[in-house]
Amino acid sequence: MERGIYFDGWYPNEHCYHPALPPRRLTMADDVAEMGGTMLVWAGLGGGVISLPYLEEEAFGRIPQRFRQHGYVNESEFVAYAKQHGIDLFGIVFEAQAWEFPAEIVGGEVVAQNQLRGVGTQTTTGLREFSTDTGPADWKPFRHYFPDGLVNSDGEQVTDLWEEVVSRDLEGRPLHAHWVEVDGKGQACRLADRNNPVWREYLKAIVRIQIDAGAPGVQLDETDVPLLALRYGGCFCKDCMKGFRAFLLAQDEAPAELAGVELETFDYRAWLLAQGFRAGTAPQRLPLYAEYCRFLQVSITETFHEIASYVKEYAASQGRKVRVAGNFYDCAPFYEAMVPDVDVLVTEMRETRYQQPWYFRHGVGLAAGRPLVAVENPYGGVTEDLLRRIQRGTAYDLFRLSIFEANAMGANMSLPYGSWLGTEVKDSYWVPKDLAVATGQALVSLDGVTSQRSAHSVAVAYSVPSVMRSMMDSDMFSDDGRWFEPVEAVDARPASYWETIEALSRTGHTFDVIVLPDEGLRPDATAPETFAAYRTVVVPDAWNISVAQHAALMGYLEAGGSVVVNGAYGTELPDGAADALLHHERTVVLDDATAVPGHVASDVVGDFDESMAVSVHLLDDDSVALHLVNFDYQEETDRVVPRTDVRVGIRTDRPVTTATLHRPGLPVVSVPLTVADGVASVDIDRIDLYCVVHCA
Repeated sequence: MERGIYFDGWYPNEHCYHPALPPRRLTMADDVAEMGGTMLVWAGLGGGVISLPYLEEEAFGRIPQRFRQHGYVNESEFVAYAKQHGIDLFGIVFEAQAWEFPAEIVGGEVVAQNQLRGVGTQTTTGLREFSTDTGPADWKPFRHYFPDGLVNSDGEQVTDLWEEVVSRDLEGRPLHAHWVEVDGKGQACRLADRNNPVWREYLKAIVRIQIDAGAPGVQLDETDVPLLALRYGGCFCKDCMKGFRAFLLAQDEAPAELAGVELETFDYRAWLLAQGFRAGTAPQRLPLYAEYCRFLQVSITETFHEIASYVKEYAASQGRKVRVAGNFYDCAPFYEAMVPDVDVLVTEMRETRYQQPWYFRHGVGLAAGRPLVAVENPYGGVTEDLLRRIQRGTAYDLFRLSIFEANAMGANMSLPYGSWLGTEVKDSYWVPKDLAVATGQALVSLDGVTSQRSAHSVAVAYSVPSVMRSMMDSDMFSDDGRWFEPVEAVDARPASYWETIEALSRTGHTFDVIVLPDEGLRPDATAPETFAAYRTVVVPDAWNISVAQHAALMGYLEAGGSVVVNGAYGTELPDGAADALLHHERTVVLDDATAVPGHVASDVVGDFDESMAVSVHLLDDDSVALHLVNFDYQEETDRVVPRTDVRVGIRTDRPVTTATLHRPGLPVVSVPLTVADGVASVDIDRIDLYCVVHCA
């Protein structure tokens, strides 16, 4: 299993200043090795969105002798040192960030940046100065990196990179990546647009420097840009308008709203302005909103593929293999088509809770066999609360649970190492080193009985196009009304997927997630064999299922499988086609997601309630391992209440003759095993937070 470290390394009692990370020291890699880390995310080489010379200084810059005394190294040296410890640092590419910082310069040398001290001529440094060759004296000129310059989609030489690549609102004003700007410092981070070919070429230059610096992995952040601009009411830059025009021209039929409109010259922004719409209008109120969202879904898939492919191609040209990681934020449906382009799937989780095993099962399904590495979200959920409690010497069990539950579900929750707390809090997320090391080493000790593969008999279908609409109309794209007044979707379709998997998790049911892709975004190979390993397939509100996916489910049913449908099914299929599944003798139709657990068998036998989470891992030798997490945390004692004298069983058709019990910090012990009626049962004297029963 991959064991990630959220390796920002921001300073305690200081703001987390994007995009360049604090200087690296050798002891940092030593710490990570003690923690059992194998990969570092948000880990280094991030300054390219200030300028390429700044990035090169991060990568290869001279370290003063005084700093060498204390183990400081440049990024390329740190990458190599970490690799000696078996740790892969992923260079971070901030795809949505275009930066300008206040600075003070004396004699061409930067003497203050971001945090000014009144010692020189105040100016700015960033992409504008880089592209106009007006930056610090030691910055190489723009044409050193782009000998022929950069030409935009209008055929013009770019003279101001910062102005060129920005996303814009309906009235043409630049949008900002507010989530990374620290107020009161004079910073300006514009929301860059990957639909702009100039920005894509610039991102590729960042990738080249990172790979030249030896990075064994490249992490692409903000992978949904410019779709994410919807939260600000955008994007209406020239390249998005050109792309939308081409998208409409490629359709079999123009939308009814465009009857009589000359599509060859259509400009969506100008068309909206002519109708009286202005910035600050909720995008959901705009005509052609659904079509524009679809264009953005297609474009982010295509441009992400271009950048991710370039990472591999450039690495190969240098005789190297490099892994690609993508930050797919909350694992929303529009990320699914990008999954084939990555080797590691990273998720920030929109909301970090104290208990959410169903989220990790979702992510593992989306990852489709790739490692899933999660990090906490400082803006959603419990992260700051947990940090403050840890700083007071409490909530250690809650911290351990946050790491253990992901491992139990076949994923990895990164250990924090000065990780991000957003821009509003003047601090970063550190935990005591002994706590981090003990928790990480617990994962190491369980590596042999942990897998991304399961031995579950229940699958839940995740219909990407069915969930897509509810996600696009969700509050994710309103930012709590900060930029425009959100509106309710007038024709919203039900989406009970998340409610269904949470209900299964909270009732001790194990399950896999089977993704039914959006065929308009990527090819789909769904077939009856996709479901063949499962006794039951749960299908929650899959109203927009394709003909091929429906046929695969029908083939599964005809081969003896059973289906539980909750909510709408197949309403977009040809008339009457859905009835064959809905009225099949092995189909159960429900209208309440909370009723689903009562209609599926459990792979695990025992007295489980919502304060426990279970999962059955299938190991490489075809043996199985039952992972049990105890969430019974009590505020009064600040401890998880141990469970004693617990009897559990695994339904299995595999021959089982031995059972061993694995608990963090304790020796592995054999436990008596009984096998009867296809259930392998053991008695566990005590479960603290987490244990694994390995049956072989």
